[in-house]
Amino acid sequence: MNRALLILAALVGVSAPLTVTFGAMGADIGWVSFETGFWLLTLTVGWWLAVGGVGLGLVAAILNLRSLGQAWPWLIAGLVVPVATLGGLWTLQSRLDAVPPVVETSTDWTDPPAYSDAILSRRSGAAPVLPNPVIADEAAARRSAWASWSGLSVAEANARACPSARTIARLVDSGAVVAALEAEGVRVIGQSLWRVEGFQESTFYGRVRDVVVRMEPGATDIRVTERVGDVDLGDTCDLAASLVERLSR
Repeated sequence: MNRALLILAALVGVSAPLTVTFGAMGADIGWVSFETGFWLLTLTVGWWLAVGGVGLGLVAAILNLRSLGQAWPWLIAGLVVPVATLGGLWTLQSRLDAVPPVVETSTDWTDPPAYSDAILSRRSGAAPVLPNPVIADEAAARRSAWASWSGLSVAEANARACPSARTIARLVDSGAVVAALEAEGVRVIGQSLWRVEGFQESTFYGRVRDVVVRMEPGATDIRVTERVGDVDLGDTCDLAASLVERLSR
């Protein structure tokens, strides 16, 4: 049994998920920025460590075929773990490529719901909340799959990628709105007859998205805006669509 190679494969194999975990949790507790935790440690360093781990693990497995009975504990760490990590990162990469590089979703872009000063004050350092945001060239250049979105308005991106985020054609009672938000894990911090707002936190990378629901005669509209980072991973669309579904019942 080639123990030195197995130990090396195991070390490289477990370093991939450890790096990803550090990026996710480190950004969540403020040790590193979202940019560092997500784009660098997870999608770059973690990805290549997983790829290298799989390759080294395969070599170790092949060279130790005759002693698998002794080598298998090392191969779990040196091959199974990086394969699983690579699979998870591949899924994440696929999700990224399937959504536009935006940070918000609104059911009405002709007159998008506005956040109160209470929410805006919490967004210190975040991207500004604009009435008609546009996908910047720099954002679209991060991934080749995003090139086609460059220069489009977020309204156009929402219409193409998130058709379920639509105006609810009636005034919804504020109590029902609060219940729907809380069911989606949103912490409500402001409520009136015409507007309810709050924020939803993710488990990793320190991500937070702000939510406002505007209730008017004949129309209830929703806006969800990511507070941390430069991409929402489709989560603002998912939340807006889920709220539309709940409030349309």
